Amino acid sequence: MPLNDFGNVGDAYQRYSDGIRGRIRHELVFQVVAGLINAGGTVLDMGCGGGEISVRLCEAGFRVLGVDTSSEMLRRANMRKAQLPEQARKRLNFEVGTIENFEPGQTFDAVCCHGVLMYLDDSCAAIQTLADHVSPGGVLSILTKNALSNGFREALRGDYTLASELIETGAASSIGNLGISTRGDNPSAIVDLMKQCGFDDCQWRGIRIFSDHLDANRFDENMADALIALERAASMRDPYRIMARLFHATGRKVR
Repeated sequence: MPLNDFGNVGDAYQRYSDGIRGRIRHELVFQVVAGLINAGGTVLDMGCGGGEISVRLCEAGFRVLGVDTSSEMLRRANMRKAQLPEQARKRLNFEVGTIENFEPGQTFDAVCCHGVLMYLDDSCAAIQTLADHVSPGGVLSILTKNALSNGFREALRGDYTLASELIETGAASSIGNLGISTRGDNPSAIVDLMKQCGFDDCQWRGIRIFSDHLDANRFDENMADALIALERAASMRDPYRIMARLFHATGRKVR
């Protein structure tokens, strides 16, 4: 299950991450994950990229190991780490690795895999492996692309021809903003798979329902708080969440 080397698009990803679309993703996902883990718990951030969520969780008091395949993205993550106070830096480490080769038997109070499955050919094997690294009573957090909404962003941006093609063919994959093909999953299928792997209290939330078409350079920052609050309010409500670009699924491992 090879991953793309995001070091090649690191600058573009950072611009996305800092913009309104990235901020909505990071803030909504962080708030959910942080609320599910006991204080001082251990977290594996598999596919940590530049360390955005790893650093946020570390700052919140959790002990975090971030793992990524890209040495360039880990360089960026370690630059973030270097800016933290000394005590926080002691709670945060980064290392090179993949889902497949991560040390067997090592478990955590929470395992996060955000923005990774969409670049794999299939999600089943990855989730089964990730589940093995969650301690009993721990949390699995999956963020990936929503197959149900493919074509919706393109339509909102005015690319009606491409939107029609994606919708009429039921395509699971499309080219994302970074110029890389991404594959979507059905949220219900991921939740069912998590249940099969021993998780209960499984839920999924839509991420970027009303905002995925926005241009960060033209967005009115005075509207950011209101937009994030709107996204949060709709994230677990149908029919709104079905049209989200991404979805965030969580579950707790049965003891």
